[in-house]
Amino acid sequence: MQLPEVMSFREFRAGLAAALRRVQEPGAQPVFVGAHRRAEAVVMSVERYEQLIAAAGRREAVGEALASVRAEGLEPSAEGLARLESVAEGRLSPAEAREQVLARYRR
Repeated sequence: MQLPEVMSFREFRAGLAAALRRVQEPGAQPVFVGAHRRAEAVVMSVERYEQLIAAAGRREAVGEALASVRAEGLEPSAEGLARLESVAEGRLSPAEAREQVLARYRR
């Protein structure tokens, strides 16, 4: 993983408008700010922040579901684990995952 470039507080204050425009660009990385080039704060778009919160929520929900299944003494198949991972990563919605499972038993 590449270490982020850290702007000093002085650089950030001087270039605040440009930094805010930069984080709004599609695919933009967050801006790190700190003293002595040590990151102390992060500036990112609201869209990126919401994506991170949603991803954390999905991971937490999948973790709780998996713990619940395992508490019952069960272990999901490799296919089931892959499906859960797809939900956690946001590639598959919970409704789509449910439909895939149900379709398997409708055959």
